[in-house]
Amino acid sequence: MNLKYLSRLLLGSVLLVTITACEITQGAPVVVTQKTQTLPDAETVMQTIEKVANWQVARTQYMPHVGRAQLGSESYGRWIQGAFYVGLTQLAERSPNPFYETWIGYVGEAHDWRMGKVKYFADDHVIGQMNLWYYNRHNNQAALVPVKEVFDWLIEQNPTNDLTFIAGRNADRLHNCQWRWCWADALFMAPPTLIALSNATGDQKYIEYAHKEFQATVDYLLDPKTGLMFRDSRYFDRKGKFDEQIFWSRGVGWVYAGIVNSLAQLPEDHQYRPYYENLYMDLTQSIIKLQKKDGSWPMSLLAGEKDPYPESSGTAFFTYGLLWGINQGLLSEKEYLPQILNAWTVLNNAVHPDGKFGWVQGVNDKPDVVAYDDSQLYGVGAFLLAGSQMYDFVSNNAISN
Repeated sequence: MNLKYLSRLLLGSVLLVTITACEITQGAPVVVTQKTQTLPDAETVMQTIEKVANWQVARTQYMPHVGRAQLGSESYGRWIQGAFYVGLTQLAERSPNPFYETWIGYVGEAHDWRMGKVKYFADDHVIGQMNLWYYNRHNNQAALVPVKEVFDWLIEQNPTNDLTFIAGRNADRLHNCQWRWCWADALFMAPPTLIALSNATGDQKYIEYAHKEFQATVDYLLDPKTGLMFRDSRYFDRKGKFDEQIFWSRGVGWVYAGIVNSLAQLPEDHQYRPYYENLYMDLTQSIIKLQKKDGSWPMSLLAGEKDPYPESSGTAFFTYGLLWGINQGLLSEKEYLPQILNAWTVLNNAVHPDGKFGWVQGVNDKPDVVAYDDSQLYGVGAFLLAGSQMYDFVSNNAISN
């Protein structure tokens, strides 16, 4: 059967199921503040993350620049879609349903596995993580070649501009900061892709470049007082609406998940692994104490309980990283699981009856506003990452018991 026809057939089935399942609840739910320590079972977790993925897939175009239609700007598309694909690959590894992997393959073929249009821009590199995941499973050279071409070119350019944030991009001049990783989100988008490329090709130059630039970004954006990462240099002195120093939840979440995804690609005995593990542990200590009573993290991390909204994208990234740490034996289950389960309750409350994942702050670079009906591809990707790690945890827990 033709892959394109099969994918459309499967996509139509998913769309039919998600449309007929139930209607979206009107109005925002009451935020649940009561803590729960109930551990979900693996089947329930899988059903939940598949429901969310099905809702999103049924509403997502194949081409990775769908962001143009949604947001009116071509520059948004790659990272929005790419972050979703990163989460979807993790679901595809765990789900017994082959649809997700089939659909990922069709997505790649539909755009010839190309990377983004701006070769130096980290936001256009995240889609390479999907490419390399598919390459590793199918030995598909077409998925590998564009990733290698982009990073070979970038390493040859070897930009050395400083990391002071400059709005906008200029592909012709190396002075623009966005030739390098001058914003926190970039640490999710590019480094794991480069490390995975070293694994795929055996060429260590990609890890070396990733590590050099990763360190430079952390050294520049890490605040020694709080242990948190500024989103970019514009926020070194900015204050939020509660007169707090601004540390954006999703921005720090991008970094936290980027560290995890980099560690997941690094060999256990790699010389750079201690650097990332130490960074992971330090950041964990900084974020865990900022969780609100309802189980979410505030959009402005230092706003605390003054921020009433259960924003789900930052919360999902933090939940993902914490669960990964427990699953890897880096974090104490006894110490961290209660707070993880509170966060998991928040994330489940963000799932609409039909599978739409809500409470996702829209495209931004700072704390702003959010509502129950707000959803975005990257938020779904973050939830799929968190859900995949929860699935692993409860599956392992069931085996050990």
